[in-house]
Amino acid sequence: MSEKRFLIAGSILSADLLNLEKDVADALANGSDVIHFDVMDYHFVPNLTFGPGFLKAMRARFPQAVFDVHLMVDPVTDKIIEDYAQAGADMISFHPETTFHVERMLTLIQNLGCKAGLALNPGTAPQCLRYLWDKLDFVLVMTVNPGFGGQKLIPSCLQKVADVKRMATEANVKPLIEVDGGVDVRTIKACADAGANLFVVGSAFFGKPDRKEAATALRGALGEE
Repeated sequence: MSEKRFLIAGSILSADLLNLEKDVADALANGSDVIHFDVMDYHFVPNLTFGPGFLKAMRARFPQAVFDVHLMVDPVTDKIIEDYAQAGADMISFHPETTFHVERMLTLIQNLGCKAGLALNPGTAPQCLRYLWDKLDFVLVMTVNPGFGGQKLIPSCLQKVADVKRMATEANVKPLIEVDGGVDVRTIKACADAGANLFVVGSAFFGKPDRKEAATALRGALGEE
């Protein structure tokens, strides 16, 4: 993965689903460091999205891309994790509410060769992270309620980002801190100031006619050229 200070993850939930191959190619060519892959089950969240077969096809088409798979499914199982890892995921996160055995699931993800992360809903406290740092490559802080794109960032979630950053610093670890929800040119700097360094961007990237211009604007808001 890139050693950039800040990473942009284009969320295909906001891409043109009838022209997804073109949109992903455009994203990778014009500023997206990561492709964010939202997996929803119509149960944990009120939406239904991409299965492992879809990811496998994307991996075959884009062998060098970094695919970040966010599992919004309940329950999360060994089989689901294995299927997405085998389909080509580089990063896999899930919600702690969706399994009794959080540490074991994180270990499974890492044993399958992927980076392991926990996703925290707006109402989910981060205290469980304290006991899991040795298994966490990244933490995904949801800054909206998961399920749909185009929502506005919940300001109180920035405090959670700051809390996660502080907890990681106190534990002397440096996981990626990812934010997802309502990230655009107006909010991305506040997310970075709170401690985030990986930003999931949907409509503020895929929703723009010029993705290169959109990425430049986002990096400009972060103070990068």
